[in-house]
Amino acid sequence: MRIKMSKRKGMEESDRLTRIAIVNADKCKPKRCRQECKKSCPVVRMGKLCIEVLPNSKIASISEELCIGCGICVKVSELKTT
Repeated sequence: MRIKMSKRKGMEESDRLTRIAIVNADKCKPKRCRQECKKSCPVVRMGKLCIEVLPNSKIASISEELCIGCGICVKVSELKTT
């Protein structure tokens, strides 16, 4: 995973640039990990599906609308994949 700047529509110009996490398909292997990214996400811990791993999915998916760009998922997933 990594953090990327993304423009969001329908917001004030100063609030439109937001950091969101991007899943690295080469490193994300949800069937072989404990999904620490999902467990550590503050948005997921509030009960929202910001990071979702579907049973048939090969990588985790992150909601651009819900991601707050905190970078916690990136840090915990990098610790497990390096």
